[in-house]
Amino acid sequence: MKDIANRCKRYLLDTLGINANLSKLTKPGPLPFFLHDAYDFYKVNLLNEDFTVVIPKKEEEPTPATIRKHIDIVGKALNIKVIFLHPVISSFNRKRLIDYKVPFIIPENQLYLPDLAIDLREHFIKARSKPLTLGPATQAVILYALTRKMTEPVTPKELTEKLGYSKMSMSRSIDEIEAAELAEVVADGKKRLVRFEKNRRNLWEKALPYLKTPVKESVWAKFIKNEWKVWEAGLTALARYSMMAQPKQPVYAIRDQKWKDLKQNYSIEILTYPDEAEGKLEIWRYDPQLFAKDKIVDPFSLYLSLKDVKDERIESALEVMMEKIQW
Repeated sequence: MKDIANRCKRYLLDTLGINANLSKLTKPGPLPFFLHDAYDFYKVNLLNEDFTVVIPKKEEEPTPATIRKHIDIVGKALNIKVIFLHPVISSFNRKRLIDYKVPFIIPENQLYLPDLAIDLREHFIKARSKPLTLGPATQAVILYALTRKMTEPVTPKELTEKLGYSKMSMSRSIDEIEAAELAEVVADGKKRLVRFEKNRRNLWEKALPYLKTPVKESVWAKFIKNEWKVWEAGLTALARYSMMAQPKQPVYAIRDQKWKDLKQNYSIEILTYPDEAEGKLEIWRYDPQLFAKDKIVDPFSLYLSLKDVKDERIESALEVMMEKIQW
């Protein structure tokens, strides 16, 4: 990539005051041939520590799982810490790299070097100085925009009809969306119109820091009846979206209010241990039916419910699922 090493050098000088010298390695060492074909290799000393910097030869952004795998191979083969350098990495992939503890540099944008206790995010200073949380109804609006490919502006009344929330809830949700700068809100006479950008990937990446798991609590149930309005969720749903094996006991999602109704109408036996359970019930903050398809919860909500699980199999399956989305 043209001039990326010089851009990195200027970025390190401007942000950290380090006059770093990136020297290209013509013979980086005993590495597989496919890595020689995929990357250029540089050496650099930062704060008295030596690193190897890997720069992809092609501009396409590799997946975080691929980057982590290649970084591990290089680090073990050369017995040195490795930094991934790229001109552009989406915020979604940056978060995954940080979860994987993969050091990376995006010149003029972000610097993540956990071995040196450095995490500089220039473009997110404003967001961090104005903390904001989105309520369940607001998150439902965002998910509606993500799953329905909205091309025209919508009013609070239309959102009320589609999502089943009150007009007051939808008005408050639009206020939160406007404050988070996740959509354009304009006045049209006495009505307010919400216009989401057509690029859904951009909306997802901008909204992700504000979104939280839909799961309020999980319970193991002795019996789960067919007439209950539940939707495949958790690892059961993830297995549908990826090649991961189905769990031993199925996982289902149900809206919190419907769960209260069930407990009033059925004698539900809740178990402390899953051994004798027929399945797990996730109690959701919003109705999974709103965005479910073929009895399976939507991939965005599923990702939010599992993104903090520290399991490589699950992390890899989530990446596969998100890569399949037709943005």
